[in-house]
Amino acid sequence: MASPGSSDSSSSKSPPVAMISTTNCEICGQQAHGNHYGALSCRACAAFFRRYGVSNDVKSCKKNGTCVVLKKGWFNCKKCRLKKCWEKGMKIDSFQFGRDPEKVTKALVEFIGNVPPSMDTFLGRPNYIIYCAPSAEQLDNAPPRVIIDVQFLIDKAEEVLLKGLASPIFALNPLEKLAFGLQQIRRNVRKQTKIITKIGKEEAFALFEDEMLKAAEWLTYYDDFSNLPHQVQLAMLKGIWKAWTRLDKLDITAKGRKQNMCGSQQIMAHLNKHRVLCDLRKMKIDVSWCSRYTVEQLQFFSQKETADRSEESIQLMLELQPTDVELAFMMCQLSFQYVGKRFQGVILEVSDRFLESISNHLHDYYVNDLNMPQYSKRLVKMMKINNHIQQDILYEREKIQLLKVFDVYYADYSHSEVFRDI
Repeated sequence: MASPGSSDSSSSKSPPVAMISTTNCEICGQQAHGNHYGALSCRACAAFFRRYGVSNDVKSCKKNGTCVVLKKGWFNCKKCRLKKCWEKGMKIDSFQFGRDPEKVTKALVEFIGNVPPSMDTFLGRPNYIIYCAPSAEQLDNAPPRVIIDVQFLIDKAEEVLLKGLASPIFALNPLEKLAFGLQQIRRNVRKQTKIITKIGKEEAFALFEDEMLKAAEWLTYYDDFSNLPHQVQLAMLKGIWKAWTRLDKLDITAKGRKQNMCGSQQIMAHLNKHRVLCDLRKMKIDVSWCSRYTVEQLQFFSQKETADRSEESIQLMLELQPTDVELAFMMCQLSFQYVGKRFQGVILEVSDRFLESISNHLHDYYVNDLNMPQYSKRLVKMMKINNHIQQDILYEREKIQLLKVFDVYYADYSHSEVFRDI
């Protein structure tokens, strides 16, 4: 017996006898592949008879049935080809209709149930249709485009920036002052947790308002920011608040997980001095105020992937467990780096200056307050979390652009730059 690595010339050069066809197709004369429907035939002729044997739906012969087979088995006439199939003994009785119907039905149901999200399944029509103009009927039935006025939100945030701190804070360096500011913003939060089961227009704008005003209040604890021209402050706030909010919620959720107040797929936040909990698996989301599509259809845009990435960020935060000063640094680094890249120009110069300053203060905090001259591992973990959040923002911005391309939303905002990544 030959070993697995050896070769036998007689077996390697000649295929098994069963694989050699010594007969030709009785219909076209090409190599036959077996007995199909009662005659030796090739697969092409078998498929032809399968297609036309029952229906007999072929055009009449133009040469009164005198057509001949051309070279390489070609037929110019389907009528004559079908006639020859009959003559060579092919029978409809040999068809195997409804083979394993139960298995086929089960497989079909399973396949349909696992069809991945695509533009076909999202829109309910073939891909090529999405590039065509909508019909007159679709345009008549489409909801009118609306502009949501968010000037009230800008006015409230501007008021917070203009008001500044009620009383100056001394003796703390800028980074410690920002950490103290975060503590003040989170103070007096009610211990009882409020469960949010639905998010619609009213709930969404309550969240937007609370988030922006908290970010504005936090920035007033940074003297260098407060010394900027007011218009620059407002422009930076518009670009910062969503990134700042992500890290704020991430920290609150991680603390809630550590204290067993929330579990997997649950997010915690502070809203109007209430500690709120959202279960992403049970949340009812109403988007009828801004989109003609359902939440189920919008799942095409990878909500599951977003939830998985959120869970990963929470685990990273649980491993780090940052101090208040470290969290203040993370908020500065994430916010100023993000807004600098987004707006460039003067805001980029200001952001770079701020980042250099707070980095020096973080160094002093580690060396002088914590006696930790080797803090690079902590810094790497903090930057990993911030980079994760920035990647999420960029990923979601791509989804927003896709939503715009396919005109998923019929609502726009009066200050679109404020809601760029929403």
